[in-house]
Amino acid sequence: MILRVLLPFFIILSLSAKETQSPAKIIMKIEAGLYLPDASGSISNPFGSSSFQDDYGYSDLKASYFSLETTFDYDYVPNLYLSYFNMKDNKDAYLNRAVEVGENNFNSSVTTDINYNVLSAVLYQDFKVKGEYFMLFSKPQYSGDIEFDIGMNVKLIDWTFNIKKDNFSDGWIKVNQFVALPYLGFKYYFYDLIVYGNISTLALNKVESSAYQIGVDYMIVEDLYLSVSYIDEHFEIVEDRDTVDFDTSGYKLSFKYRF
Repeated sequence: MILRVLLPFFIILSLSAKETQSPAKIIMKIEAGLYLPDASGSISNPFGSSSFQDDYGYSDLKASYFSLETTFDYDYVPNLYLSYFNMKDNKDAYLNRAVEVGENNFNSSVTTDINYNVLSAVLYQDFKVKGEYFMLFSKPQYSGDIEFDIGMNVKLIDWTFNIKKDNFSDGWIKVNQFVALPYLGFKYYFYDLIVYGNISTLALNKVESSAYQIGVDYMIVEDLYLSVSYIDEHFEIVEDRDTVDFDTSGYKLSFKYRF
């Protein structure tokens, strides 16, 4: 549902970018790729704990990844970075002990599925430090530019876990949570290469969430970048008497196009 709303939005913005922007003042960059994380975590309640990896068999996952970043070269105007990923998977597992999920008990053979969506909207201000030329082996070399980012990451976490036994007994846990996290980032620009990293983290009474990413963009042709990064997305949320601790971490491969 979220993807059907966001994808046309990304496309319309990207198609209109060349008509609406001034190249020196507004830059838009759209991204599409694949996120390949490992999954880990658990579901805990007063009756025990079950592991996504050890009990249910979740490990390697695949997710579609999209983003749109708009940077403004105007005083006091923050930049906007929107990102979205979606993953779905299901597993058959054999439980050698009784577990409780969604106030229902399960043992022996079960079927489970996970539907996980994360929409992030980062509003940030950048602070740039221009590089300098220096002499190396009697030739001028440029040191590269550095950028520091500070802002707020507002995330919508939409996560559903379903467990069935013999196609009759259902145990559902649904997480639908907005969370606002402080955001810190950096970028290093060196000719056609961009090295970057960012982190967002917050812990409250019933909600913990964190995300970090480190990666490299390389411009392979004019305005088209090949991007490789490592992403870790984690949340821990209490839903009724179940505590869901879910983590995905792995590599993202994508292409980015700058308008």
